[in-house]
Amino acid sequence: MNRIINQIDIAMSRKKAELVLKNASIINVFTQTIENKDIAIDEDTIVGVGNYQGTCEIDCSGLFVSPGFIDSHVHIESSMVTPEIFSSLVIKRGVTTIIADPHEIANVLGETGIEFMIENSKNGEIDTFFMLPSCVPSVDFEDNGAVLKAQNLEKLIDNPKVLGLGEVMDVNAVISGKEEMIEKIAMIMKYGKIIDGHCPKVKDKELDAYLCGNIKTDHECDDYKEALEKISKGMYVMLREGSAAKDLKKLLPAVNNKNYSRFVFCTDDRHIEDLINEGSIDNCIRIAIKEGMEPIKAYTIASFNAANCYNLRDRGAIAPGMKADLVVFEDLKKLNIKNVIKNGKVCNDKNTFERVQGKRSINVDYVKEDLFSIPGKGEFVNVIRVQPGSLVTKNEKRKVKIKNGVVEGIEEVQEVINKIAVIERHTNSGRHSVGFIEGLCLKNAAIAQTIAHDSHNIIVIGDNDKDMEVAVNSIIHNNGGIAFVSNGDLLEFLSLPIGGLITSENPLVVLDKITKLNILTRKFGIKKEIDPFLTLGFMALPVMPDIKITTKGLFDYYNFKFIDLFVDNN
Repeated sequence: MNRIINQIDIAMSRKKAELVLKNASIINVFTQTIENKDIAIDEDTIVGVGNYQGTCEIDCSGLFVSPGFIDSHVHIESSMVTPEIFSSLVIKRGVTTIIADPHEIANVLGETGIEFMIENSKNGEIDTFFMLPSCVPSVDFEDNGAVLKAQNLEKLIDNPKVLGLGEVMDVNAVISGKEEMIEKIAMIMKYGKIIDGHCPKVKDKELDAYLCGNIKTDHECDDYKEALEKISKGMYVMLREGSAAKDLKKLLPAVNNKNYSRFVFCTDDRHIEDLINEGSIDNCIRIAIKEGMEPIKAYTIASFNAANCYNLRDRGAIAPGMKADLVVFEDLKKLNIKNVIKNGKVCNDKNTFERVQGKRSINVDYVKEDLFSIPGKGEFVNVIRVQPGSLVTKNEKRKVKIKNGVVEGIEEVQEVINKIAVIERHTNSGRHSVGFIEGLCLKNAAIAQTIAHDSHNIIVIGDNDKDMEVAVNSIIHNNGGIAFVSNGDLLEFLSLPIGGLITSENPLVVLDKITKLNILTRKFGIKKEIDPFLTLGFMALPVMPDIKITTKGLFDYYNFKFIDLFVDNN
């Protein structure tokens, strides 16, 4: 009660505020205008917007102030650092709140992984909320490290950091009324919490059936027409700009004055070098404005819309009673950040982080070169073709060269087509599959990693079997990470000891390693418009179109079935 009275006194100017931002050009998300006023702050709360004096005052003449940015859907694991370190990276970019889905680490470590992410996030400066992973595994035939049912998730549902159920990727399980999935949805609905979606190219009756599961959002729209249909049926559409999936520009034509309140920004999967060099939600804002969006709308989508979507009623706007999460910056279009204020305090660089040592999560025997040999069983094969800037792949038919009964390579193509393999790493089952991938063009080298959404088995590409063997065995020996091998030599390795996905190492050290790995990929042929490691990681995700590869073989998304590597050309 005393706090309320104190804040009323400050609002009435009977007392000075702790902190006042003077002469600020304030972005008003309610009126879509810019107002020149002071912002009075007490503890972590805005108490007045007008003319105020403070014990501490910051002159914001010539500067804009926006509500803190909210990333509406992000997998922290894709940055390859812990939640605490992730927080230190994105707060510099004006992000004060994120909605994280820890389904990557949950697919490896189950409930233990989720609990680690929640606890470690408490060390961070930003507010990290979580959506409980809905699809662990992503589909029931996957070889992953854990299974989470409704009863497992319900143990965590009362945690104040948990907002609901993460992206429901198994669309087929929803529209066919599969019991295990419906139990999860019903459990979340019972607690009145939110459900995120993941439904690429789902439309018409299938979309209606999917939405009967009380699913609220989607971040997988392939074009603006798909976004408009989903908006028309009550969904929030996420304008995603990640490292591999860059959908923002192609979805912007869907946004207009009548429907902009139904859009939010997200990064989904973003590598550490992109977070440091380009940014997070601030990057989304800049791109949207550059592409013609009215600036105030861009800042509103980045804050107020996301807060509304996730029922975070205490943030997302600059108004009395709201959380004092603010971004102070120059230039409305270029967004040059000067200060970030979180919970009423000016943020400073954080340089120390909790050291975490992960338990061994690689349970597989060392491999031999002949594992990657493909017996010749026909003239033509299905090939995964990568598309720059997209997680959607295409299925191509290519003619193979066969020598001594073994596939030697692909005939009559202009570029290198690599082998790709996925090796089960959680139970040492020995399951693996080998195929071909087009569009990466890696030459005289191999890349292996334990990042392979969402089951996170070992995935490897290369143009020769020996380098693939060495790369995979380097991963096994070092308990997870990313390996780059050429001519049998390990040229670079990034250790990811926590679930084979993340590290608590200093972010500048991680950045240095990943920068060196990226330079190597370009030197050995990977196209500059492709993020090699995120792209490779998504080649094992069967809930994305058109064709992917798992430990059990090639999977056709549209027909929802496994297909043979060899195919009739008729």
